[in-house]
Amino acid sequence: MRKYTFNDGTVVTTKLSSKEMVKRMDRLDTLRVLTEGFTEGVGRGICEKALRAYNKLNGFTGIIRLTQIEKEFLDYMLEDNTLDEEEIETIKFYTKFED
Repeated sequence: MRKYTFNDGTVVTTKLSSKEMVKRMDRLDTLRVLTEGFTEGVGRGICEKALRAYNKLNGFTGIIRLTQIEKEFLDYMLEDNTLDEEEIETIKFYTKFED
């Protein structure tokens, strides 16, 4: 287990490299920002999952499991033409549908 200390004093333990950990944290934060405006329902649930995973300091993996409905919800968000490239890539990452 690796231990990383951020400038604000927050300590995160993980098996991931620092580069991979930061990449996953950034992706989770982008997902959180995309869904934080929803106060109930599927959008709110996605936001809460992202926030829980982001805040897991001991054994951070950055992995969340989304239901089919949650993936479809995010897929529908791609119709928003104001999304930037990072937001689009984040949504596409989380909407990979398994066979």
